[in-house]
Amino acid sequence: MFKNIIFDFDGVIINSHDVQIKALTESFKAICGEGAPPYDDFFRLSGDSLKNIFTQLGLPLEMVPIYQMVSKENIALIKMHEGMLALLKELNDAGYFCALCTGKDRSRTIEILKHFNIEQYFKAVICSDDVTNPKPHPESLFIIMENLGALPENTVMVGDGINDIWAAKNANIASIAVTWGDVGKDDLCKNNPTFVVDSCTELLTQIITPNTEIKWNILESLRI
Repeated sequence: MFKNIIFDFDGVIINSHDVQIKALTESFKAICGEGAPPYDDFFRLSGDSLKNIFTQLGLPLEMVPIYQMVSKENIALIKMHEGMLALLKELNDAGYFCALCTGKDRSRTIEILKHFNIEQYFKAVICSDDVTNPKPHPESLFIIMENLGALPENTVMVGDGINDIWAAKNANIASIAVTWGDVGKDDLCKNNPTFVVDSCTELLTQIITPNTEIKWNILESLRI
């Protein structure tokens, strides 16, 4: 059973969709002028670093600092997905080790964690600028597992993106794809995650040990 839970950030714990749309639109307009950026392809590549995503999309890297500035200025638009705060709290209280693996840079990641006062729930935080090879390369996951003293068989990656699924495959660990993020369920299923869940309650059932008391406490908190 899983003991070490590695979460993606955007699309899983937080809903930053509107901020990302705004940042992509404004940075594209500032550098490219007319037209519209490839929104769907941008979200399909989520989990990788911003620089790598823009490179794969053929977008000018001069957009990156503008994108980051707009994102930083609009942190108030970010929301936590319903049920995630209670889930993180209860998993920590029940003795699970939670970590964060994100394509965001460290500065923005820490700022958002502090904004929502959830930094304390993660035993390790690895961002795209902490590694040479972001997701889908397994480097980030290997570093987290080393920091946690985790074994592949009791570790799982929870993500909403294709790169999350493949990072888990490349690290030889299980994956749980959540469907409340920015990638459609069909696209997620095509990449064969270990599990697919549609709610925090379903996510819970794939994580917790078969301990009735622990399960009841977490389920009750998710209903609040």
